[in-house]
Amino acid sequence: MEVKWGPIKGKFSHPTHLKRLSALHRKVLQKTVTEWQLPFDWEEALSDYQVSGFSWQGRKTIGRGVILYCSSCRNATLIQFFQPKSAKTDKIPLEVLKTLNDHRDDDQIVWCVFDIRAIIPKNYKLVHHRFAAGKYELGFADGAQKINLYRWAPASVLLNEQNLCQFAKTIPDFSSGNPIPGIIEGYQAVKWCQIPRFKWLRWTSRLMPKPSYQWWRLWHVKEKNRILGVKIQAKRLLNTYLLNTICTNYESL
Repeated sequence: MEVKWGPIKGKFSHPTHLKRLSALHRKVLQKTVTEWQLPFDWEEALSDYQVSGFSWQGRKTIGRGVILYCSSCRNATLIQFFQPKSAKTDKIPLEVLKTLNDHRDDDQIVWCVFDIRAIIPKNYKLVHHRFAAGKYELGFADGAQKINLYRWAPASVLLNEQNLCQFAKTIPDFSSGNPIPGIIEGYQAVKWCQIPRFKWLRWTSRLMPKPSYQWWRLWHVKEKNRILGVKIQAKRLLNTYLLNTICTNYESL
């Protein structure tokens, strides 16, 4: 199975995207893509979308798929299923399509990568990511306001000879300030913030090149042997509800 998706700007055209797909298959895979009439149960499962079907045949493999367009979120999705020519038609593709949901109704986006899951407001766009051994990082931005999510592992090794406060001070993105330890939502955690001390600095902070308001939180998810962290930066007073909601919805799977 293969899934691709992306936002559409301007008018969406099923024939145009089918021609692009056909050209790509001929060039890369030497297969001819043809339009395919979807079975009724597929059409019923995808009734919330503008949909067209396609199929192709290779020497040993056949493929069937759909191109979907959602007029609400303006996302287009391509889904295709592969199977040997000798295989009988099964119900797995239909069961997969029945579960498709390309956007939420609450203006939030679920980000689930490897063993981390977060829910971020849709106005924050992914601007960078890093998946290194022992450390993951996802960075989002909405103008000057930034959200960074972190995950470290294994926590048992990282906290073997130091506590969470000491660990926080070893991380460049978290090293400034004085972490305050405590229990937050049942986890051992540290948090701290940076806010301009004087009122005139708060007014001029919007003109500064770097965000003057910063907020950090790290917590130890002992049962998963992980350390999770959130850092938020802004040029104006931070929304406490947003901060707490992001932390509550950020988890290790």
